[in-house]
Amino acid sequence: MKPIFSIWTKTRQTFQFLEERDEKENERMINILFFLASMFAGFSLAFSVTKTSEINYYLVLPFAFIVSGLMGILMWKFVFAYIVWGVGKIFQGKASIEEIRLALAYSLIPNLVHLVIALVLLVPAIIFDNSELIGYRHPVTIYVLWFFAFRIFVIGLSYFNKYSLVYAFLTAIIPATVIQGLSLLLKYLMH
Repeated sequence: MKPIFSIWTKTRQTFQFLEERDEKENERMINILFFLASMFAGFSLAFSVTKTSEINYYLVLPFAFIVSGLMGILMWKFVFAYIVWGVGKIFQGKASIEEIRLALAYSLIPNLVHLVIALVLLVPAIIFDNSELIGYRHPVTIYVLWFFAFRIFVIGLSYFNKYSLVYAFLTAIIPATVIQGLSLLLKYLMH
């Protein structure tokens, strides 16, 4: 079984396979998925750096990828995972922190589609000197991939926490709501 592909259609069976797989292999894949999924933020980080300096966008991009990927590992693995784990405990969830990380990491697989598209568009962006091509994301693609990511996450939470899809939905939505609320509050306070 190739979990990166089977997670899309055989989600519960894939999480069962991952639960039985070697912990070291799972840890390695968690780190890789967190890093790769976070790399997409490197495109906007590079834009921000080049706006405030005279450095070439394409020279900044590799460093922005690495910084975004490493920050993503830290945020997903140590911040978001513990928040979701804590909310899961409110609903009597049975998942360990590693199982929560598995659910989080594999739910990010649909987001890798954006990274692949951006990397493919990197060549025409360089040829035509149009860096805006790289960050292009069609709204339909965003919603379809978001649906798959959320579906995978909810099923993973339900599977590992040993509770219903309703509790898994709440476990997924409460941290997202709190984080979004804090983000909006920070934006409001900064203006």
